[in-house]
Amino acid sequence: MKNFTRVRESLHSKFWGHKEISRKEICPIDLNPTSTVLDHLESLVALDTRNGSGDEMVCVRYLENTLLRFSPDSLYVGQVKRSRGKADSGYVLAIWGQPDTLLNVHIDTVPSGEGWTADPLDLVRLDDRVIGLGTSDIKGAAACILAALETVTPKNVAVLFSGDEEHGSEVMPAVIKSGRLSAVKRAVVCEPTSCRVGRAHRGMLAITAEYTGPGGHSSLSDITPRPLLEAARLAARVGNYADTHLDFGTAPFKGLCVNIGEIESDGAYNVIPTTAKLWLSLRPPPGDDVRLREAEIFALAEGADLDTIVAFEPFATKDMDAFRDIFGETESVDLPYWTEAAMLSAAGVNTVVYGPGNLEQAHKPNEYVETSQLQTATAVYAAALQGGRS
Repeated sequence: MKNFTRVRESLHSKFWGHKEISRKEICPIDLNPTSTVLDHLESLVALDTRNGSGDEMVCVRYLENTLLRFSPDSLYVGQVKRSRGKADSGYVLAIWGQPDTLLNVHIDTVPSGEGWTADPLDLVRLDDRVIGLGTSDIKGAAACILAALETVTPKNVAVLFSGDEEHGSEVMPAVIKSGRLSAVKRAVVCEPTSCRVGRAHRGMLAITAEYTGPGGHSSLSDITPRPLLEAARLAARVGNYADTHLDFGTAPFKGLCVNIGEIESDGAYNVIPTTAKLWLSLRPPPGDDVRLREAEIFALAEGADLDTIVAFEPFATKDMDAFRDIFGETESVDLPYWTEAAMLSAAGVNTVVYGPGNLEQAHKPNEYVETSQLQTATAVYAAALQGGRS
């Protein structure tokens, strides 16, 4: 194994110890590419990275050891503290040469929920698909990249596996702030696009508004502050705001996609609540200003205790032609969901979104990805790892 730079870095946390990997731990390359992908995917699915209950750092350490097999010139591992009481997450960044291209995959998944017919962390292999938590969103892509690394020699490329995409996206800003990606000119952010190239998507703004009062008997509601009623009135104002913007923007991104998610309180039909909390979100189209929308919602919520959970900008690829050597004539599409491509784009990196998996299968019981898409994505990632198709 050649000499390389290996750094464990901890943001707001102490440095870890470190473990070297011996040659005896390096497995021989499997000549069956599909089998190699599925073996990697089985290992990744077995790692519990459910946001809110799993341990993303265990997956980071697993990927660190796996990437060492492919002799990167530099390997950086970071641990990142998250807000709102969430456990630490992190990333592993492998670099070969002077990185012009970046491949990025998030390692966390959503909670598995009810309705699974088998353990969601056990990969089920069928003839045309594999079932397991994160197979579609987006551990399938991670497995494809690892399989591609088995067969090609990376050239001037970086591979980033990062956590906390599904619940706050606090890791990617830490990676960008580190300066490790300063030389990168283009990036492929892996998300389930059915092996099409994602070129644009909406932003994301999520806000809570809380009202409080002394509470009391409902017979005194005419003369007592009514937090739940105030929250309901705000919900109606936000709904009217949404309706006045239904024709805003251009297809396929018309409207603001405003959603009233929940109003919670500690009241009852005969009890005036002491608190009421409204949860809402909206998704501005590409080219719109998320912070302007935030200010307009805040203006509607006078008297509330407001908290912005996330405020993520929309995304549009700067130059699609710059990716032609990787994707050729692959179909390009607009995406209905937000991705961290927006963060990389805002940092000046020309970015697209691409990956195996179908959005309709993500975030649901018995999530699956088709093996044919895994094969296609592996070939595409192999081209990216080599700096494009020859």
